[in-house]
Amino acid sequence: MGDKKYSSPRARAEAFTGALGIRLPILLAPMAGACPPSLSIAVANAGGLGACGTLLMEPEAIKAWSAEFRQQSNGEFQLNLWIPDPVPVRDFESEKQQREYLAAWGPPVPPEAGDAGLPDFEAQCQAMIAVAPKAISSIMGLYAPAFVSELKARGILWFATATTST
Repeated sequence: MGDKKYSSPRARAEAFTGALGIRLPILLAPMAGACPPSLSIAVANAGGLGACGTLLMEPEAIKAWSAEFRQQSNGEFQLNLWIPDPVPVRDFESEKQQREYLAAWGPPVPPEAGDAGLPDFEAQCQAMIAVAPKAISSIMGLYAPAFVSELKARGILWFATATTST
């Protein structure tokens, strides 16, 4: 939408919805674990943009979610992925102290809890490209320039979420 001037807020909203292929300027928030296909289908069928937060999803789950959406809606959707942080340097003694503290307030936390990891980020990115949603968004960072170039080449819009920890 860039630097273009609009004659009215309505004209701006119409340009926005037109670019997304939706009737209403309503976008479902792509929250990881909180966007079942049924919710996105309802939003898209009502004229908005469905969404799915893919942070915890394996590539096949991303494809299955997208297929279910498309079976029940002709609307559009976006997929969102957190940009991963570098692998942290672990402090096992500190982790042990934290587990002991938490055990006083609830069930014991097993030592292997700190080994939990996320699905393969690159594989998730390729799954998102393969299903070709209307838009792909990022949070907590930016996609690599090569990935953004691939999005542009395929006509997939990219939304970047601005965040702050303060």
